Amino acid sequence: MAQTSWPRTRRILSVAGEAMGAVGETRRVKPTGAIKLMIAILSVVAVFVVAWLALFGIATQHLQVSVFLIPMLPIAFLTTTAARDIDRITLWDKGLAVLSFATACWFAIEEPRFGSWMPGFSEATTQDLVMGTILIVLCVELCRRTVGFGLSVILFALLAYVAFGDLITGSFRHGAIEYSYFLEMQVIGTDGIFGSPLYVAASYAFLFILFGNFYVLSGGGQLFFDVAAAMTGRMIGGPAKACVLSSGLYGSISGSPVADVATTGPVSIPIMRRIGMSAERAGAIEAAASTGGSMLPPVMGAVAFIMSNFTGIPYHLICQYALVPALFYYLGIFTLVHFDAVRFNLGRLPESDIVGLRAALANNWPSIVPIVALIVLLMQGYSAAYVAAGSAISVVLASWMRREGAIGPKGFMTACVETCVSSVPLVAAVAAAGIIIGCIELTGLSGKFTLLMFQLSGGLLVPTLLLAAGILVLLGMGMPTTGVYIMGVALLAPVLIGKFQLPVMPVHMFLLFYACLSAITPPVAVAAFAVSAIAGANPFKLAPYACKLAVGGFVLPFFFLFNTGILMQGSVGAIVSDTMAGAALVFCAALFLHGYVGQKRMPVLAQFAFGAAGVALMVPNPVLQLFAALGAAVLFAFLHRATRTGTVTDPLRAPERAI
Repeated sequence: MAQTSWPRTRRILSVAGEAMGAVGETRRVKPTGAIKLMIAILSVVAVFVVAWLALFGIATQHLQVSVFLIPMLPIAFLTTTAARDIDRITLWDKGLAVLSFATACWFAIEEPRFGSWMPGFSEATTQDLVMGTILIVLCVELCRRTVGFGLSVILFALLAYVAFGDLITGSFRHGAIEYSYFLEMQVIGTDGIFGSPLYVAASYAFLFILFGNFYVLSGGGQLFFDVAAAMTGRMIGGPAKACVLSSGLYGSISGSPVADVATTGPVSIPIMRRIGMSAERAGAIEAAASTGGSMLPPVMGAVAFIMSNFTGIPYHLICQYALVPALFYYLGIFTLVHFDAVRFNLGRLPESDIVGLRAALANNWPSIVPIVALIVLLMQGYSAAYVAAGSAISVVLASWMRREGAIGPKGFMTACVETCVSSVPLVAAVAAAGIIIGCIELTGLSGKFTLLMFQLSGGLLVPTLLLAAGILVLLGMGMPTTGVYIMGVALLAPVLIGKFQLPVMPVHMFLLFYACLSAITPPVAVAAFAVSAIAGANPFKLAPYACKLAVGGFVLPFFFLFNTGILMQGSVGAIVSDTMAGAALVFCAALFLHGYVGQKRMPVLAQFAFGAAGVALMVPNPVLQLFAALGAAVLFAFLHRATRTGTVTDPLRAPERAI
């Protein structure tokens, strides 16, 4: 796992391609010959330009995005193809790559004029209209190719709504919008394509992806697995627990479920299979553990950076707020994995796969240096872009302390290519999201959507939250995490924050959690499809079990909306109380879904008692939470003791179902 090269790039692309192909996406292709060399050159240039701007440069938002698109758009069109029956780039794809390069260069050159643009006074030229139209068409096509059916349908629907919404009747009608005004907002101002989502990707999300690729290249991914194996390998169900821990550690750096699956899955899944675990169960554990990486500090993927930009809350504070809920997400997975390991008497990790904690740290201690550097830079309050660039540099420098993981020129180029290629879906998603946000603002759709939600929920808070969670899950079908979150911010945040006066941070964390969970939510679950290609399992069987394992992610958002102490907000007493109640909630939810104590089925009434305790723990009443937690603890102790004496029975016991 420490070796990273073009073959590893192809493996990640093939896994992502199979996942996306299963949900109706366009083909990813392997670059060869001159195209491969061109992508390598563009990738290295992109890395140096973005890093230089992060460390030393001063650029407007419009200019930084334009410069970022100059290499990224051609790379995107040279690594995907609209043709489904061939495995190479077509002449049409090459033409789009050249056109996208020229278009991005034109916007970068014209940036001084756009920087002094005065809406209502400045007038767009014919060339502005032509180039703006080309850029929008390119972004729409890129979204269609790389992101998927879900976001593409929403994008096309909103563009049609902008064009024809003045012809409909009722409350969703809007006034006629001139095409020149539409283009001015989308490609000249900073509310459309050049808005916050793409700016975040261009400034520091890209650099954090680079940091993750450097880290794996230097051997950090192997360190994560060795540490996880040393800590959990000798426990019952050790391989599954090592998978949860190593996938979580790597996911916190990569922030991408598919990249996490492609990197840790080939190592962890075969080991889980060797102890008798089914392919569906092994794949589900890998998918659920990989999905939580975007919630877990210190990197958390691109969504957290976009959140920082939307809320104005510094990134290091978002990491602080997200830490405990993210750990509890993994607590839920770990708990259910342990219960299943006891129920099915799963074995431990073979001694040959356990290096030992001391040996793992001694053999690969330089991989600890970048993590320390990242945390120190975050705590010092530097900008996210500076932290990302500095951390990436620290990985390269630290890698030279160990010959096996030293990053040389070839490795550096490989990491640059992997970063750019793996960033293509992100760039497409955030560019499309920028267009969508512009359309929503142009048409006033946000206010109309708020009215619709109030009508459906009766204006009540809890039904509105359930409806919001359902909408995010539906949006997540085929849409990447960033797209789901941005749509949630545009449509749901005004309802929850503006109408119900809920705190800003808990609402955005609510949106973040459900956006992340979209990767495993059936029927279109990208992480589930990706892991199924590795495990040789049916994605439609493993995705529901992955959702069961991720129960903490589904219940915690409803908890921290009203118990903000778990987000490290409030007094010390509130933080301690809410944290303990949150842990008890995850434990009760896991017991309710699992339904077993040891190898015996618990009584149905006891199972529903754990569910009732979980609901009570969500209520922001410390006394009620205390009684619910104590009651659940006493009931579990009784059931556990009864199981050991063989006295637990259940007259309504359901037939055994192996997953």
